[in-house]
Amino acid sequence: MTLPYSPEQTISRLAALPLPHEARVTQTVSVGLIVPPSVFVVPRGWEWAHTAPFEGPSILAGLIRGLGHPFRLFDQRDDFDPENIRGVAADRDIIGISVWGDSFTYIRRVIEILRDERPERPIILGGPLATAVPQLLLEATDADFVVAGEGELTLTELLDNLCRNEFARPFTDIPGLYWRDRSGRVRANAPRPQITNLDVIPFQDLSAWERFQGRQIPEIYLSSARGCPCNCTFCYRAFPQLHYKSIDRVKREIDYYASRGFQMAWWNDLNFVTDRAHVHKLMHTVFRDHQFRWTAFNRVTGLDEETLLLMKEKGLDLILYGMESVSKAVLDGYRKGIAKSAMIDTIQLHRRCGVKIGGLFIIGAPGDNRESMDELVDFCNEFKEVTRVKYLSALPGTDFYRQCLANGLIRDEIAHLEWLSREQSVEEDIDDPGFVKFTPHLTKDELKAIYHAINYRIEVRPYDYTNSGNVYLAEAEKFITRKPGNNL
Repeated sequence: MTLPYSPEQTISRLAALPLPHEARVTQTVSVGLIVPPSVFVVPRGWEWAHTAPFEGPSILAGLIRGLGHPFRLFDQRDDFDPENIRGVAADRDIIGISVWGDSFTYIRRVIEILRDERPERPIILGGPLATAVPQLLLEATDADFVVAGEGELTLTELLDNLCRNEFARPFTDIPGLYWRDRSGRVRANAPRPQITNLDVIPFQDLSAWERFQGRQIPEIYLSSARGCPCNCTFCYRAFPQLHYKSIDRVKREIDYYASRGFQMAWWNDLNFVTDRAHVHKLMHTVFRDHQFRWTAFNRVTGLDEETLLLMKEKGLDLILYGMESVSKAVLDGYRKGIAKSAMIDTIQLHRRCGVKIGGLFIIGAPGDNRESMDELVDFCNEFKEVTRVKYLSALPGTDFYRQCLANGLIRDEIAHLEWLSREQSVEEDIDDPGFVKFTPHLTKDELKAIYHAINYRIEVRPYDYTNSGNVYLAEAEKFITRKPGNNL
């Protein structure tokens, strides 16, 4: 007799999972997870961003091992040639692939290779791009499933089905799942509600990353919350609702990961200081027994001097702010809900407190024109607390992406995904045939000249968490190219 579906049962199973080092193999079905490369380049001093253990795959490693499956993580971040996956994961019974916004071309070919090796083996896609356009990915590749949204519950229930264990439910009863029926038609189940109790999320299994076997992990990714209360038009929020981990849970995580000797943590929270009282509790408890440097994202409103100084005392090295533009019209178009004056106030706050600040800017919005660009260049010349500038992109799943589909700026979604697979977020991106210009008021040559002017006038010090001083470079050699060659 089939029992009624109960998502609470799956949540309870998650909460009862062992810590990664306590997990034991109890299942016969093996699972592999492929982490693809990214062509996105980072400023000098941030090279570790491509080598540190990513949080999402580390959590899934903790989940899958905790469920008792033989597991292996295939870290392909340094290998841009999809052909090199051939034979590497041949012994895995189920394959999962993390799909970022710039992964499409790579994973499409990888899926072809995996299918050629073992035609009947299930292939599961998950991650930001999979959540943004799940049906499109299934239609454009030969994958079997897409886990849309938070993956922990949906993947657990999908593995139950594929393994035919005592918890197995039909595909139709698994929220958040896109799948193919026997006729090949893509089926979309009901969306899965976000997890409200983040304390049940598995701990990261950092041991799954073979590059760190038997040695220290210098940098890690962490999060104290999921979601974002903002609704910017250009930003894709896989988790729209904001939920926090408990203070005790965050402390237990850091206590646990400290055994790997990390020296720096990147907080994945989209807005680290959304709740001031919560941040103060974190500082006085979680950070009390550990010494490490850390960096975070934040919004240019809501941070006060007392909080910033407390964060600095507890190891804060840098906060990055999505400032995007200094034009009121453009900011309003983005639905940012901030003003240029707030950016200046925040920069001055950081200067008083002696904490590094990084502003992130976008050029080429539909409303951008010569006046707005001149204003931004003048701002960067005056303040120089800017870490990065990039051209506006239409990311799948965003309101801006849907607008571009509706007005015909994006005519071919697959071609656009292929372009995003090549976009490095550097000045030369605009020369790519796939580049889409969104502003009618400026030519490509004008946009490129503006990018160059901003990039070569903003602060050019590298980020280096081991050096508390400000190091300025003689030349703005800010980026290390990660071109994939001709294989994508």
